[in-house]
Amino acid sequence: MITFCRGLVLRVGERQLEFERDIGDGRVQFKYLDNFEVKTYRLSKLYGEIVSGKYVPVTVPPSDASGVRGSVALPAHWTPRQEQLVDFRMRFVKAVLCSPARTRSRDHCDAIGREIWAQLKAADGAGVDYSAFSCPSGATIELWIRKYLQSDRNAYALLDRRAMSRRPKRLEPLIDVIVDGQLAKHYLRLRGVSVKEAYRLICREIARHNAQHGTELSPPSERTINRRANSIPPFIRDTRRLGPAYARNKWRYSLKGDQSTRIMERVEIDHTPLDIWVLDPRSGVPLGRPWITVLIDRKSGYLLGFYISFYGPSAATVARAVKVSILPKDEWLEVLPDAALRWSAQGTAELYVIDNGLEFHSSAFMRMAMELRSDVIFNPVHQPWLKPGIERAIMEFNRALPTNGKVYAPIANARLPDPEKGAAIVFDDLCTCLLEWASQKHPLNIHSKTLCRPLDLWEEGLESCPPTMLPTQLDGLDLLCGLGAHRRVDGDGVFFHYLRFNSVELQDYRRSHGAVFRTEVRFNPDDLRQLHVFLPKSKSWLSVPLQRPQPLAGQCLSLVQLQIARQEAGKKLTRANAHEELERAMVRLRDRWELAIRRGLRLRKDTALIRMQGLTSVPLGSDAPVITPSTYVAPLELSPTMRQVLPQIVPFDTFTLEDE
Repeated sequence: MITFCRGLVLRVGERQLEFERDIGDGRVQFKYLDNFEVKTYRLSKLYGEIVSGKYVPVTVPPSDASGVRGSVALPAHWTPRQEQLVDFRMRFVKAVLCSPARTRSRDHCDAIGREIWAQLKAADGAGVDYSAFSCPSGATIELWIRKYLQSDRNAYALLDRRAMSRRPKRLEPLIDVIVDGQLAKHYLRLRGVSVKEAYRLICREIARHNAQHGTELSPPSERTINRRANSIPPFIRDTRRLGPAYARNKWRYSLKGDQSTRIMERVEIDHTPLDIWVLDPRSGVPLGRPWITVLIDRKSGYLLGFYISFYGPSAATVARAVKVSILPKDEWLEVLPDAALRWSAQGTAELYVIDNGLEFHSSAFMRMAMELRSDVIFNPVHQPWLKPGIERAIMEFNRALPTNGKVYAPIANARLPDPEKGAAIVFDDLCTCLLEWASQKHPLNIHSKTLCRPLDLWEEGLESCPPTMLPTQLDGLDLLCGLGAHRRVDGDGVFFHYLRFNSVELQDYRRSHGAVFRTEVRFNPDDLRQLHVFLPKSKSWLSVPLQRPQPLAGQCLSLVQLQIARQEAGKKLTRANAHEELERAMVRLRDRWELAIRRGLRLRKDTALIRMQGLTSVPLGSDAPVITPSTYVAPLELSPTMRQVLPQIVPFDTFTLEDE
């Protein structure tokens, strides 16, 4: 207990303040004892700071010897027996303190104690039962008074503390060492054994110790081992048995929460696959699940931008999402004819909070942060609750999706709908709907705890903070947004995914620095109308357009659409048996070539016979008589293999009767 009067001394840190005077209008003055500086406080505020522990009264002993505030030394709940005991002892203490005698000797305490005990015995008939107590001695009453005064007249200091004292361990020291060692070795380990198995190992270790040292130690009971295992702090037990990530997630807590004081001071970035299948706007083919990268302001909860793609987490997708958050978004809202709210998010952030993905640890992302003059902080591993704003925003993005083509979490023994067959949302419509949700609906959400809307907090931040910073050029950011590859540059330009990119400037550079060279190219996977080619000699980038057929002119072709189109074209050819028809056409052409070759050889043979017309009486050439099929015997046709083997079978030469 304290009183704001002369003699009250407060300690704050290493300095002390002494009460000076009460002004009278709810304010009091204290002076520092080191330099006598006078400081004025409001009495209500100063008392609140004393209760919270900022100012500590020097004249009042701390309630806990350890000095840790907030810890309760006495139990919070009292049994009727404990309350009756405190009431019984307080009767003796108050009787001695209220006696007119100036001294409190032991004899005086003993006399007053017998008097109070006689009164209590006489009151037994009034319904008060003190049969469980006995008359205390003068020394006991002196001890009670001393405890009562030292605790600043706290009646609960008279409580019997034997019930709260820790009982000593009943195990022998050697058995206690064996139990602790076996629990630490087998139970407190990753995927450790159960308590029952640990008890069996402890018994075996005690038996082995008795056999080696000739002792007769008795193993403890299984209940004792179970109590010892349960006495281990749960956080330490889960950390050792299930891993630190599980323990931090299970026993996590929040103290101060977010420390941002203004908008655009702390911006969180994260990405996730959307739980929906979408269709290609040209062919209607299911494209799959797109990825979304989201940026949100931590102070207000206002969405700064998002980017949807099919390429997963990468430095390019993060850079494009950051670019979306920087640029003004008035032109994008023109696709929403009935947009009632203006999406005023723009500019760079002071600090970007990211997780530990590989795309955030890349040098491209670090260069982007340096170019934007922004700081980067990595969230601790497996602790997503430290950036709850972006996690909730991503969850709300998935909740805003329709049920057609939606992907559900797998459920045991449940047959879920196929999202590929139920897909009904075109990719362009998905982007338009999510744009309306992020700019029109999400800023109007009412927080259930603070009862504030992100739009109101954002507008208040714009009024109290200076204008956001915008970069003067985004060329470097555009290069960082592109995906990288290495290609060969020749007279045809650059071939990338069966597309040809070429320009006059590229060919002029090739003629000046070499006929053929290999270099790095960067491309935007969402727009293949051009790509950037790195020129090794000049150390610069050149934008090279796509050389495409006329039917595709003016269209923005993405890499996914190109791959899907080629896959569908291949399936169409497969359904039409195009490869089999090509094989048959090749066989027919090969047969026709063989017939043409035979005809030419036969014609050359006839020409040679015509030259020998004057050397024989037998007519040769085309005028020779035609042999009818009845008298014509076709010559025996031999295969090439038979021609090689025949001389071995018939080793003699053929002859006729005319031969001599």
